[in-house]
Amino acid sequence: METQAHPLLELKSITKFFGSNKVIDDLDLSVYDGEFLTLLGPSGCGKTTLLRLIGGFERPTGGRIYMDGTDITYTAPHRRPVNTVFQQYSLFPHMNVFENVAFGLKMKNLSKDKIEEAVNSSLKKVKMEHFADRMPMELSCGQQQRVSIARAFVNNPKILLLDEPLSALDYKLRCEMQLELKELQRDLGITFVFVTHDQEEALCMSDRVVVLNEGMIEQIGSPIQIYEEPKNLFVANFVGEINVFDGIVASTTEKYFTALVAGMSCKLKKPTTFDVEKGSKIKVLLRPEDMVIEKIKKLDEESSKLQGVISHLVYKGRTIDLWIRMSGGIMVMATQFFNEDDPDIIYSVGDFVDVSWIDDWEVVLPDA
Repeated sequence: METQAHPLLELKSITKFFGSNKVIDDLDLSVYDGEFLTLLGPSGCGKTTLLRLIGGFERPTGGRIYMDGTDITYTAPHRRPVNTVFQQYSLFPHMNVFENVAFGLKMKNLSKDKIEEAVNSSLKKVKMEHFADRMPMELSCGQQQRVSIARAFVNNPKILLLDEPLSALDYKLRCEMQLELKELQRDLGITFVFVTHDQEEALCMSDRVVVLNEGMIEQIGSPIQIYEEPKNLFVANFVGEINVFDGIVASTTEKYFTALVAGMSCKLKKPTTFDVEKGSKIKVLLRPEDMVIEKIKKLDEESSKLQGVISHLVYKGRTIDLWIRMSGGIMVMATQFFNEDDPDIIYSVGDFVDVSWIDDWEVVLPDA
Protein backbone atom coordinates (compact mmCIF):
# COMPACT_ATOMS: atom_id res chain seq x y z
CA MET A 1 0.00 0.00 0.00
CA GLU A 2 1.28 3.46 -0.86
CA THR A 3 1.15 5.85 2.06
CA GLN A 4 0.28 9.49 1.59
CA ALA A 5 2.55 12.41 2.40
CA HIS A 6 0.05 13.81 4.91
CA PRO A 7 -1.36 11.41 7.53
CA LEU A 8 -5.09 11.17 8.18
CA LEU A 9 -4.42 10.84 11.91
CA GLU A 10 -1.40 11.98 13.93
CA LEU A 11 -0.57 11.25 17.54
CA LYS A 12 2.22 13.45 18.81
CA SER A 13 4.10 12.94 22.08
CA ILE A 14 1.15 11.10 23.61
CA THR A 15 1.51 10.17 27.27
CA LYS A 16 -1.18 8.59 29.42
CA PHE A 17 -1.17 7.98 33.16
CA PHE A 18 -3.74 6.11 35.22
CA GLY A 19 -2.87 7.40 38.65
CA SER A 20 0.87 6.91 38.97
CA ASN A 21 0.94 4.17 36.33
CA LYS A 22 2.26 5.31 32.96
CA VAL A 23 0.58 3.22 30.24
CA ILE A 24 1.58 5.29 27.17
CA ASP A 25 5.05 6.81 27.09
CA ASP A 26 5.73 9.80 24.77
CA LEU A 27 4.35 8.02 21.71
CA ASP A 28 4.30 9.31 18.13
CA LEU A 29 2.19 7.59 15.47
CA SER A 30 0.85 8.47 12.03
CA VAL A 31 -2.12 6.67 10.44
CA TYR A 32 -2.74 7.03 6.70
CA ASP A 33 -5.97 7.19 4.76
CA GLY A 34 -7.24 3.82 3.55
CA GLU A 35 -4.75 1.61 5.39
CA PHE A 36 -5.32 -1.36 7.67
CA LEU A 37 -3.14 -0.64 10.70
CA THR A 38 -2.83 -3.15 13.53
CA LEU A 39 -1.72 -2.41 17.09
CA LEU A 40 -0.05 -5.61 18.27
CA GLY A 41 1.35 -6.42 21.67
CA PRO A 42 0.98 -8.42 24.88
CA SER A 43 -1.71 -7.75 27.47
CA GLY A 44 -1.07 -4.51 29.31
CA CYS A 45 1.14 -2.95 26.62
CA GLY A 46 -1.25 0.00 26.08
CA LYS A 47 -2.86 -0.92 22.76
CA THR A 48 -6.49 -0.67 23.93
CA THR A 49 -5.73 2.56 25.79
CA LEU A 50 -4.27 3.94 22.57
CA LEU A 51 -7.43 2.95 20.70
CA ARG A 52 -9.60 4.65 23.32
CA LEU A 53 -7.51 7.81 23.03
CA ILE A 54 -8.11 7.87 19.28
CA GLY A 55 -11.83 7.28 19.82
CA GLY A 56 -12.07 10.04 22.43
CA PHE A 57 -13.07 7.75 25.31
CA GLU A 58 -9.87 8.70 27.15
CA ARG A 59 -7.94 11.96 27.24
CA PRO A 60 -4.14 11.98 27.08
CA THR A 61 -2.15 13.19 30.05
CA GLY A 62 0.19 14.87 27.57
CA GLY A 63 0.52 15.32 23.82
CA ARG A 64 -1.90 16.11 20.99
CA ILE A 65 -4.09 14.21 18.52
CA TYR A 66 -4.78 15.58 15.02
CA MET A 67 -7.28 14.48 12.37
CA ASP A 68 -6.68 15.92 8.89
CA GLY A 69 -4.54 18.56 10.57
CA THR A 70 -7.27 19.57 13.05
CA ASP A 71 -6.61 19.19 16.77
CA ILE A 72 -9.18 16.72 18.18
CA THR A 73 -7.40 16.00 21.48
CA TYR A 74 -10.40 17.09 23.55
CA THR A 75 -13.16 16.58 20.99
CA ALA A 76 -16.01 14.41 22.30
CA PRO A 77 -16.28 10.88 20.85
CA HIS A 78 -19.58 11.53 19.05
CA ARG A 79 -18.08 14.57 17.31
CA ARG A 80 -15.14 12.65 15.84
CA PRO A 81 -15.36 10.96 12.41
CA VAL A 82 -14.47 7.72 14.17
CA ASN A 83 -16.54 4.67 15.08
CA THR A 84 -15.59 1.74 17.29
CA VAL A 85 -16.31 -1.99 17.13
CA PHE A 86 -16.01 -3.31 20.67
CA GLN A 87 -14.99 -6.78 21.77
CA GLN A 88 -18.40 -7.32 23.43
CA TYR A 89 -20.35 -6.31 20.26
CA SER A 90 -22.65 -4.04 22.39
CA LEU A 91 -25.78 -4.59 20.30
CA PHE A 92 -29.07 -3.26 21.68
CA PRO A 93 -30.91 -6.42 22.84
CA HIS A 94 -34.40 -4.87 22.38
CA MET A 95 -33.74 -3.90 18.73
CA ASN A 96 -33.60 -6.19 15.72
CA VAL A 97 -30.66 -6.25 13.32
CA PHE A 98 -32.04 -3.52 11.06
CA GLU A 99 -32.81 -1.23 14.00
CA ASN A 100 -29.36 -1.76 15.51
CA VAL A 101 -27.61 -0.74 12.30
CA ALA A 102 -30.03 2.14 11.71
CA PHE A 103 -29.64 3.64 15.18
CA GLY A 104 -26.81 6.05 14.38
CA LEU A 105 -28.49 7.21 11.18
CA LYS A 106 -31.72 7.97 13.04
CA MET A 107 -29.73 10.13 15.45
CA LYS A 108 -28.71 12.18 12.40
CA ASN A 109 -32.39 12.65 11.46
CA LEU A 110 -31.95 11.18 8.00
CA SER A 111 -35.02 10.37 5.93
CA LYS A 112 -36.57 6.91 6.16
CA ASP A 113 -35.63 6.12 2.55
CA LYS A 114 -31.97 7.07 3.05
CA ILE A 115 -31.78 5.07 6.26
CA GLU A 116 -33.28 2.00 4.60
CA GLU A 117 -30.93 2.26 1.63
CA ALA A 118 -27.83 2.69 3.82
CA VAL A 119 -28.76 -0.09 6.24
CA ASN A 120 -29.61 -2.59 3.52
CA SER A 121 -26.35 -1.80 1.72
CA SER A 122 -24.34 -2.23 4.92
CA LEU A 123 -26.01 -5.51 5.83
CA LYS A 124 -25.34 -6.82 2.34
CA LYS A 125 -21.64 -5.99 2.67
CA VAL A 126 -21.39 -8.12 5.81
CA LYS A 127 -23.62 -10.88 4.36
CA MET A 128 -26.43 -10.27 6.86
CA GLU A 129 -29.14 -8.89 4.56
CA HIS A 130 -31.37 -11.92 5.22
CA PHE A 131 -31.24 -11.44 9.00
CA ALA A 132 -32.60 -7.88 9.21
CA ASP A 133 -35.62 -8.92 11.33
CA ARG A 134 -33.69 -11.14 13.75
CA MET A 135 -33.04 -10.14 17.34
CA PRO A 136 -29.44 -10.22 18.65
CA MET A 137 -30.15 -13.21 20.91
CA GLU A 138 -31.18 -15.20 17.82
CA LEU A 139 -27.77 -14.73 16.19
CA SER A 140 -24.50 -16.61 16.55
CA CYS A 141 -21.39 -14.82 17.83
CA GLY A 142 -20.09 -14.46 14.28
CA GLN A 143 -23.39 -13.00 13.07
CA GLN A 144 -23.51 -10.56 15.98
CA GLN A 145 -19.99 -9.46 15.09
CA ARG A 146 -21.02 -8.78 11.50
CA VAL A 147 -23.96 -6.65 12.69
CA SER A 148 -21.69 -4.74 15.06
CA ILE A 149 -19.28 -4.00 12.21
CA ALA A 150 -22.13 -2.90 9.88
CA ARG A 151 -23.47 -0.55 12.57
CA ALA A 152 -20.00 0.98 12.93
CA PHE A 153 -19.33 1.73 9.26
CA VAL A 154 -22.87 2.66 8.13
CA ASN A 155 -22.16 6.26 9.23
CA ASN A 156 -19.16 6.47 6.85
CA PRO A 157 -16.50 7.26 9.47
CA LYS A 158 -13.01 8.20 8.36
CA ILE A 159 -11.54 5.67 10.78
CA LEU A 160 -12.98 2.43 12.11
CA LEU A 161 -11.49 1.25 15.41
CA LEU A 162 -11.68 -2.47 16.20
CA ASP A 163 -10.81 -3.65 19.72
CA GLU A 164 -10.03 -7.39 19.49
CA PRO A 165 -13.40 -8.01 17.80
CA LEU A 166 -12.64 -11.64 16.85
CA SER A 167 -11.38 -12.92 20.20
CA ALA A 168 -14.68 -14.62 21.16
CA LEU A 169 -14.92 -16.63 17.94
CA ASP A 170 -13.78 -20.21 17.40
CA TYR A 171 -10.63 -20.77 15.35
CA LYS A 172 -12.28 -21.60 12.02
CA LEU A 173 -14.78 -18.74 12.17
CA ARG A 174 -12.03 -16.40 13.31
CA CYS A 175 -9.96 -17.25 10.21
CA GLU A 176 -12.98 -16.68 7.97
CA MET A 177 -13.73 -13.33 9.61
CA GLN A 178 -10.11 -12.21 9.21
CA LEU A 179 -10.38 -12.60 5.45
CA GLU A 180 -13.82 -11.02 5.35
CA LEU A 181 -12.67 -8.02 7.40
CA LYS A 182 -9.71 -7.39 5.11
CA GLU A 183 -11.91 -7.71 2.02
CA LEU A 184 -14.49 -5.38 3.59
CA GLN A 185 -11.85 -2.79 4.43
CA ARG A 186 -10.63 -2.77 0.83
CA ASP A 187 -14.19 -2.49 -0.44
CA LEU A 188 -15.10 0.39 1.89
CA GLY A 189 -11.80 2.25 1.57
CA ILE A 190 -12.06 3.21 5.24
CA THR A 191 -9.01 3.32 7.48
CA PHE A 192 -9.07 0.45 9.98
CA VAL A 193 -7.13 0.55 13.26
CA PHE A 194 -7.24 -2.95 14.69
CA VAL A 195 -6.13 -4.12 18.14
CA THR A 196 -4.97 -7.68 18.76
CA HIS A 197 -2.47 -9.76 20.72
CA ASP A 198 -2.62 -12.50 18.06
CA GLN A 199 0.49 -12.37 15.86
CA GLU A 200 -0.98 -14.50 13.08
CA GLU A 201 -4.04 -12.27 12.93
CA ALA A 202 -1.90 -9.15 12.66
CA LEU A 203 0.33 -10.58 9.93
CA CYS A 204 -2.47 -11.85 7.70
CA MET A 205 -4.69 -8.74 7.81
CA SER A 206 -2.52 -5.65 8.06
CA ASP A 207 -0.88 -3.19 5.71
CA ARG A 208 1.27 -2.05 8.63
CA VAL A 209 1.81 -3.46 12.11
CA VAL A 210 2.71 -1.40 15.19
CA VAL A 211 4.38 -3.59 17.84
CA LEU A 212 3.84 -2.14 21.30
CA ASN A 213 5.53 -2.96 24.59
CA GLU A 214 5.02 -1.19 27.93
CA GLY A 215 3.42 1.83 26.27
CA MET A 216 6.16 2.34 23.68
CA ILE A 217 6.50 1.44 20.01
CA GLU A 218 9.13 -1.23 19.42
CA GLN A 219 8.73 -1.36 15.62
CA ILE A 220 6.42 -0.24 12.81
CA GLY A 221 6.47 -1.97 9.45
CA SER A 222 4.76 -4.23 6.96
CA PRO A 223 3.98 -7.79 8.11
CA ILE A 224 6.97 -9.03 6.11
CA GLN A 225 9.29 -6.47 7.73
CA ILE A 226 8.04 -7.29 11.22
CA TYR A 227 8.47 -11.02 10.72
CA GLU A 228 11.61 -11.18 8.58
CA GLU A 229 13.47 -8.10 9.88
CA PRO A 230 12.72 -7.66 13.61
CA LYS A 231 14.57 -4.68 15.02
CA ASN A 232 15.13 -6.14 18.45
CA LEU A 233 14.75 -9.29 20.53
CA PHE A 234 11.36 -8.30 21.89
CA VAL A 235 9.81 -8.11 18.41
CA ALA A 236 11.61 -11.27 17.30
CA ASN A 237 10.40 -13.25 20.31
CA PHE A 238 6.86 -11.87 20.34
CA VAL A 239 6.07 -12.28 16.64
CA GLY A 240 6.26 -15.99 15.85
CA GLU A 241 8.79 -18.60 16.93
CA ILE A 242 12.48 -17.73 16.76
CA ASN A 243 15.81 -19.41 17.48
CA VAL A 244 18.40 -17.19 19.16
CA PHE A 245 22.09 -18.07 19.08
CA ASP A 246 24.91 -16.26 20.88
CA GLY A 247 27.88 -15.33 18.74
CA ILE A 248 31.25 -13.55 18.82
CA VAL A 249 32.65 -11.75 15.77
CA ALA A 250 35.97 -13.26 14.64
CA SER A 251 36.76 -11.26 11.48
CA THR A 252 35.06 -8.96 8.96
CA THR A 253 35.13 -8.24 5.23
CA GLU A 254 33.24 -5.72 3.11
CA LYS A 255 29.93 -7.62 2.88
CA TYR A 256 30.36 -10.55 5.29
CA PHE A 257 31.86 -11.37 8.64
CA THR A 258 32.89 -14.55 10.40
CA ALA A 259 31.58 -15.35 13.85
CA LEU A 260 31.76 -18.17 16.32
CA VAL A 261 28.08 -19.15 16.73
CA ALA A 262 27.27 -21.83 19.33
CA GLY A 263 30.84 -23.09 18.95
CA MET A 264 30.76 -23.24 15.14
CA SER A 265 32.51 -20.86 12.72
CA CYS A 266 29.90 -19.23 10.47
CA LYS A 267 30.01 -16.80 7.56
CA LEU A 268 27.26 -14.21 8.05
CA LYS A 269 26.01 -11.29 6.02
CA LYS A 270 26.81 -7.90 7.54
CA PRO A 271 23.77 -6.18 9.10
CA THR A 272 22.74 -2.75 7.80
CA THR A 273 21.57 -1.38 11.15
CA PHE A 274 24.84 -1.48 13.11
CA ASP A 275 28.57 -2.03 12.68
CA VAL A 276 30.14 -5.34 13.66
CA GLU A 277 33.66 -5.29 15.10
CA LYS A 278 36.05 -8.09 15.90
CA GLY A 279 35.41 -9.45 19.37
CA SER A 280 31.93 -7.94 19.69
CA LYS A 281 29.05 -10.11 20.92
CA ILE A 282 26.03 -10.64 18.69
CA LYS A 283 22.72 -12.46 18.57
CA VAL A 284 21.93 -14.58 15.51
CA LEU A 285 18.19 -15.04 14.93
CA LEU A 286 16.59 -17.71 12.74
CA ARG A 287 12.98 -18.66 12.14
CA PRO A 288 12.18 -22.40 12.44
CA GLU A 289 11.35 -22.62 8.73
CA ASP A 290 14.81 -21.28 7.88
CA MET A 291 16.54 -24.23 9.57
CA VAL A 292 18.03 -27.10 7.55
CA ILE A 293 17.99 -30.51 9.24
CA GLU A 294 19.83 -33.68 8.15
CA LYS A 295 19.73 -36.99 9.98
CA ILE A 296 23.07 -38.55 11.00
CA LYS A 297 23.99 -41.88 12.59
CA LYS A 298 25.70 -40.45 15.64
CA LEU A 299 27.07 -37.24 17.13
CA ASP A 300 30.61 -36.35 16.14
CA GLU A 301 32.55 -34.13 18.51
CA GLU A 302 34.99 -33.29 15.69
CA SER A 303 32.23 -32.13 13.30
CA SER A 304 32.33 -28.55 12.03
CA LYS A 305 28.53 -28.47 12.02
CA LEU A 306 26.01 -27.87 14.77
CA GLN A 307 24.59 -31.15 15.96
CA GLY A 308 21.89 -32.29 18.34
CA VAL A 309 19.25 -34.85 19.21
CA ILE A 310 15.50 -34.57 18.59
CA SER A 311 13.78 -34.35 21.97
CA HIS A 312 10.22 -33.57 20.87
CA LEU A 313 8.18 -33.30 17.68
CA VAL A 314 4.75 -31.89 16.77
CA TYR A 315 2.93 -33.11 13.68
CA LYS A 316 0.94 -30.36 11.89
CA GLY A 317 -0.19 -32.05 8.70
CA ARG A 318 2.02 -30.75 5.89
CA THR A 319 4.75 -29.73 8.33
CA ILE A 320 6.34 -31.06 11.48
CA ASP A 321 8.01 -29.03 14.25
CA LEU A 322 11.19 -30.56 15.62
CA TRP A 323 12.64 -29.54 18.99
CA ILE A 324 16.35 -30.30 18.99
CA ARG A 325 18.61 -30.26 22.04
CA MET A 326 22.05 -29.08 20.94
CA SER A 327 25.31 -30.34 22.39
CA GLY A 328 25.66 -27.07 24.30
CA GLY A 329 22.29 -27.60 25.96
CA ILE A 330 20.25 -25.01 24.06
CA MET A 331 16.98 -25.96 22.36
CA VAL A 332 16.43 -25.25 18.65
CA MET A 333 13.10 -25.42 16.82
CA ALA A 334 12.98 -26.43 13.16
CA THR A 335 9.92 -26.65 10.91
CA GLN A 336 10.18 -29.22 8.13
CA PHE A 337 7.83 -30.44 5.42
CA PHE A 338 6.37 -33.83 6.23
CA ASN A 339 6.52 -36.64 3.68
CA GLU A 340 5.80 -40.11 5.03
CA ASP A 341 7.00 -41.69 1.76
CA ASP A 342 10.57 -40.39 2.12
CA PRO A 343 12.48 -42.25 4.87
CA ASP A 344 15.23 -39.60 4.90
CA ILE A 345 12.83 -37.00 6.26
CA ILE A 346 10.84 -39.14 8.69
CA TYR A 347 11.99 -38.03 12.13
CA SER A 348 11.64 -39.65 15.54
CA VAL A 349 12.47 -38.61 19.07
CA GLY A 350 16.08 -39.60 19.73
CA ASP A 351 17.32 -39.11 16.16
CA PHE A 352 20.72 -37.43 15.78
CA VAL A 353 20.80 -34.52 13.32
CA ASP A 354 23.05 -31.90 11.76
CA VAL A 355 21.62 -28.39 12.13
CA SER A 356 22.29 -25.52 9.73
CA TRP A 357 20.26 -22.81 7.98
CA ILE A 358 19.59 -21.23 4.62
CA ASP A 359 22.45 -18.86 3.73
CA ASP A 360 21.84 -15.15 4.39
CA TRP A 361 18.42 -15.73 5.96
CA GLU A 362 19.60 -15.02 9.49
CA VAL A 363 18.97 -11.77 11.35
CA VAL A 364 21.93 -10.40 13.27
CA LEU A 365 21.41 -8.09 16.25
CA PRO A 366 23.86 -6.60 18.75
CA ASP A 367 24.03 -8.38 22.10
CA ALA A 368 22.65 -5.47 24.09
